Amino acid sequence: MAEFDRIDPAAFNHDERYKFLTATVVPRPIALVTSTGASGVLNAAPFSQFIIIAASPALLGIVVGREPEGEKDTLRNIKETGEYVINTVSESMAEQVQLCAHPFPAHVSEVQEAGFTVVPATTVNTMRIAEAVVQFECKVHRMIEFGDSPATLVVGLVTLAHAAKGVVSDHRVDHAKLQPLGRISGRRYCFTRQTIEL
Repeated sequence: MAEFDRIDPAAFNHDERYKFLTATVVPRPIALVTSTGASGVLNAAPFSQFIIIAASPALLGIVVGREPEGEKDTLRNIKETGEYVINTVSESMAEQVQLCAHPFPAHVSEVQEAGFTVVPATTVNTMRIAEAVVQFECKVHRMIEFGDSPATLVVGLVTLAHAAKGVVSDHRVDHAKLQPLGRISGRRYCFTRQTIEL
């Protein structure tokens, strides 16, 4: 019979607990969120705490942590405008997405720094990333703070989705064309090309 170590999350400090949890709850999909605040600067930031909240209506959730200096640009922008775009992350976008995780000043656009191409959204006033195979235009449904730090669960109503030609047929998605990138921990990612069917 296997032996187990007992791990008390309360014994870790915040950073250690975060690293433990995010390294064990894997692989995680990545939401590359574009948002525009009152300043007009287009921000792009990756979030690997990304989940489907509900299908009817279509609700997607991201968790935005707090930086030592205060709110992240993404959260501030979403609070100001109530809208944003979740861009899916494919394998080919890995290096650009890692660059977007860099803590640039608020006046710097990660989209420009990473060299992404942008296209207009239809139902929200921010831009989509053309390199993303699927993009979800979202309007805030609910925002809930959790924890001592705190972290904010942003639940967005998907008002419209876009998919590159040939990726979606009716409601079915061609996983080979989606080529999603998974997050492991730190700067480690994974591919999801190898699958099993049971």
